[in-house]
Formats: sequence, C-alpha cells, structure tokens
Amino acid sequence: MKRILSTLLVSVLMAGGALAGEGKTYSVNQVTDASANTPSHMFRFEPDLLEVPLGATVKFDNFDGNHTVISIKKMTPDGGPKFKFSKMSPDRNVTFDTPGIYGVTCGIHGRFGMAMIIKVGEDSAEDLEGARSVVPGGRMGTKISQILDRLEGK
Repeated sequence: MKRILSTLLVSVLMAGGALAGEGKTYSVNQVTDASANTPSHMFRFEPDLLEVPLGATVKFDNFDGNHTVISIKKMTPDGGPKFKFSKMSPDRNVTFDTPGIYGVTCGIHGRFGMAMIIKVGEDSAEDLEGARSVVPGGRMGTKISQILDRLEGK
C-alpha cells in the first residue's frame, strides 16, 4: 500500500509539480586505485551509497580505466530507469523519478565487488526487504549486502 501511494504521489508531482530533487545533480566516481591492498578496494564507486531525493540526477564521472556502469536488473524498482554506460557513452546521467533502492555495478569489475546502492526518496522496510531478496552472488553480492546493512543502520 505504501509503495502504491508513493508511486501515485510521484505521478501527481510529475503531472503538475516539481519533484524534490529536480534540477539537483549528484556525482559518482569510478575509481581504479593501484595502491589498494584488495581488488574490492582497487575497483570501487565513490560513494558506494548515495541517497538522493526524487527527481535528482546522478552523473557517473571518471571513466579512467576500463569501467562501465550498469543498473542491476533485479535491483531496479518497477518503472525505474535501467542503464548501461561505457566510457564511450556520450551522456552518463540518470534522473531518478521512481523511489526505491537501485543496485549498480561495473560490468567488468563487479566480480571484484565493484558495486553500489542508490537510494531514491524515502525508503521503507519493503524496499530493503525487496533489495535483500535479489542480492546477486559473489563479491558483488557481499558488497551490496554490506551497503544494505549500513543503510539499515546495523
């Protein structure tokens, strides 16, 4: 019920009013740190947890190295944007008009744990439970689980 009301509110705002984060841009960097002591520290997103209001735009910067930015299909809320960027992508901006928890990875370095979470709008226990139910395996899943723990305040 909470999700339905939230989606209706977004629809109403989009039809006639401005979203809270409309016009605001947040940056995420892809990092390759050759001095890191583990692969998960060598290849990473900064920040790895980004909390933004509805209507905010996220710009993925710093495509040094061989990185991509991919939305994790099962960790994208219904109606939310799906994206796949490489360093050759001319526009690496995503506007988030659908609330929820989004999983993001690098298609090349995800196996080393290069993953992040973007939380859009106010989260709910349903959002966290839904995200936890589709966490992928391997180091990427370990990283996402750690970020979800931080989001829950564990």
